[in-house]
Amino acid sequence: MSEEATSRQSPVHNKLREFDAKFIDECDWETPEYYEMNDERTSNFELPTHLDEPDAIGAEILANRESVGLHEISVLAPLEISGPSAPEFIQRVFTNDMDIEVGQIRYTVMLDDEGKNMGDITVNRLADDRYFATTLAGETATEHTEWLRSVSPADVTITNLDDAYTCLGLWGPEAHNVIQPLTDADMSRDAFPFFTSRQIEVAGVPVIANRISYVGEFGWELWTVPGHEAQLWDSLWESGQDFDILPVGLEALLTMGVEKGYRLPGADMGPENTPFEAGLGFTVDMDTDFIGKESLERALDEGTDQQITCITLDDDEVLPDVGAPVYVDGDQVSEVNRNAYAHSVGENVVNAYLPTKYAEPETTVEVGSGDNRYSATVREEPLFDPEDERMRG
Repeated sequence: MSEEATSRQSPVHNKLREFDAKFIDECDWETPEYYEMNDERTSNFELPTHLDEPDAIGAEILANRESVGLHEISVLAPLEISGPSAPEFIQRVFTNDMDIEVGQIRYTVMLDDEGKNMGDITVNRLADDRYFATTLAGETATEHTEWLRSVSPADVTITNLDDAYTCLGLWGPEAHNVIQPLTDADMSRDAFPFFTSRQIEVAGVPVIANRISYVGEFGWELWTVPGHEAQLWDSLWESGQDFDILPVGLEALLTMGVEKGYRLPGADMGPENTPFEAGLGFTVDMDTDFIGKESLERALDEGTDQQITCITLDDDEVLPDVGAPVYVDGDQVSEVNRNAYAHSVGENVVNAYLPTKYAEPETTVEVGSGDNRYSATVREEPLFDPEDERMRG
């Protein structure tokens, strides 16, 4: 756990300590990396022995996929974009088609005026002239706020709500059974479709509920003000007792994202990576006008010379480090930018940018680990639930 004075603690920080949370500093928050209490679940699963990580992380992943996980995710921060010309402004600063109705959510990317990738953002429309844009907390939220203000018209207001809202994630097959008794809103899959947002009450707590998921499971991000987070946590936790609910830390969340092929800014993409290179071409609508579009048009004309890839090791006992070299036909062509053991599919996974000609699924590569090179295979994403039935269905 970081000892820096700048690290913030969520309103449920002391509650999480009671669950034996092990904290790390992330996005200027002390956030749970994993929970030692989940060690007691490790006997329920066959976990690998070659990993340099606590077994509780694997247990959190597998148990979450079986039942329901409760995540404290203050590492996310909302920015409010509001004002009479907010709809036109939203379209100008994001790459996707942002013509969405109130209650809809859109996943998109933001570029600067030089076409540099500033990161992926989830936007939901709360009212005709008010939007909620979710990014990473801390420095990223500050940078995004400053950039948006620098290009916004006089009648649009950008507000960094990093300290004004907290977020809990409730995801898993039993998520509906946990939340439905706590609200009058219909939380069924049909009534509350994927990529929609509702302003509701849960256990008497006003909540912005977004039906999206970084872990690839049915459920919601539940946003509320800090003063209500403890009540919301307690109510969900109590309701989940009959459904084997468990607290889940950040490491499990990120690994579940790898299993789903989701990108992590700073690891999977940086300012130099176009959305097309990062596998986020679906977030770009070239029929709309947005800041940085000319740069993407040039990139399309010139062709993409590299592509992020998901690579699995053929050896069950090897998980190369970040920075490990990647070889094709004996020549180094890249290095690992992210690694994880995908517990849900039993694979050692690395992500790396490969020259486009080597980025096709089933391409054979080698990845270095120590003094050795190990055979590996480029795979099609996502590895887990490729039809998205669990999350979208």
